[in-house]
Amino acid sequence: MTETDHEYEHLRQLVGWTISHAVRINDPDAHDSEAFYGLVLTRPNNKKQQLFVTIQCDPEGNSPGWLAIEKEKYGT
Repeated sequence: MTETDHEYEHLRQLVGWTISHAVRINDPDAHDSEAFYGLVLTRPNNKKQQLFVTIQCDPEGNSPGWLAIEKEKYGT
């Protein structure tokens, strides 16, 4: 398995979930006072089953990052 395959498999965990809402997380212990951002996801058939996804610059999560959102439809 290549590194790209690992990243792909990591993202596949989100397939089938629905974004419920976005959140901002202020870390009082952060030395640079930057916020982290995340998404709360739910299963369409079970609103009590939730995932919390944070958007980070790297797997260690030691600083905030960016998630690119494209307005174009995938595959068109």
